[in-house]
Amino acid sequence: MRVGLLLLCLLGQGASAVEISFLYYREQGSATFRALLEEFSRDHNHQVTLYQITSESLKPSLIKSVLQGTAADVVFAPSDFVGIAEQGKFSEVPQALISQKTNAEIQLTASIDNTLYGIPILQGNHLMLFYNRQLVKEPITTWQSLLEQKDQFDEAGVAAIGWNYSEMYWFAGFYNTFGGRMTRGKLVTLNDPPMNDALNFYKSLATRGLVSSECTYDCGYKDFIEGKVAYAINGEWAVADFEKHLGDDLGIALIPNIGKKAFRPLSSSLVLVFPDNSLDGPKAEALKQLSVFLQSEKVQRVLYEKARFLPVDSQLISEIKANSDENESAMLAQLELAVPMSAEAAQGSAWIGLRKGFELFNKGVIDANKAGEYMQQYAERDYGQHLKNEN
Repeated sequence: MRVGLLLLCLLGQGASAVEISFLYYREQGSATFRALLEEFSRDHNHQVTLYQITSESLKPSLIKSVLQGTAADVVFAPSDFVGIAEQGKFSEVPQALISQKTNAEIQLTASIDNTLYGIPILQGNHLMLFYNRQLVKEPITTWQSLLEQKDQFDEAGVAAIGWNYSEMYWFAGFYNTFGGRMTRGKLVTLNDPPMNDALNFYKSLATRGLVSSECTYDCGYKDFIEGKVAYAINGEWAVADFEKHLGDDLGIALIPNIGKKAFRPLSSSLVLVFPDNSLDGPKAEALKQLSVFLQSEKVQRVLYEKARFLPVDSQLISEIKANSDENESAMLAQLELAVPMSAEAAQGSAWIGLRKGFELFNKGVIDANKAGEYMQQYAERDYGQHLKNEN
């Protein structure tokens, strides 16, 4: 750990007690975070209060709170959230506040133009394939093999596979796998040839009856837990819940290849951001102490063991890899294939354009070619408006 980090801890010991509001966006892991924040509060004579919010509400609520002067002191969010650093008035993060055990690639996920706006606490946030060992003897490696297994699932009265079909975080992995990227630097890149292939292949999975186009998050979560679906595509955030409910019946594997192409889900880090320049305000020392605490080896280990969240601590990750079981190995192998999300503001606009075009395509209003064009135009218009507002 850097000398700077240790100095921050020492300097903070004599600071007066402050109240810190901590905004947390995940449904999973809140109990573990709450317990850790209570420990920090006791040990450092501060009062940290965790406030829960949904991922859908996080961005608009935060921007509104900054405008009203009521923003939380620190926010735990996915790293692409850094794209609204200007609107959220995020503090720049000094390099001295980042643990030496957080590698440069992870730091890039929280940076814009080589300026850090977030402190990585966790990594992953990626999709993988889960399966019920009571229903599946040998996990699939291709989509064709899932089609071959479908008859036996039909006979058993269970669905083959489930995931949040209309949620673009899932579809984006298919676009990546065909060679597309939602953004390249500050450019939105949705109207590329791989988009046509990805949309048509994705739709074919539904028309062939492998997955229902009506699936919501419950298809790959609640139904999977209840044994109503054999396979689920879900995220690293769901591991602890699945382990709790399925125990030894839980299997984890790589998401199936498409032809010879290995599946490439998105990934991100989970970061602390400091709205309304809070890292430069009267609570700065307490916030720095909290940042050091959450990056500590002890806390990183607790987050993995209790919530099954992947730490950014590179030494701890190496230890996990060296002692991993079959499921942990699959989780880490899928992460190695993942495409890190950009922190540029273009990423936020790309999500909006992707969603709008997919909705029209999925309803049959436009074909795949037109969908790519529409996505690109819509995203570029949104991004242009963002740049205009910044200036």
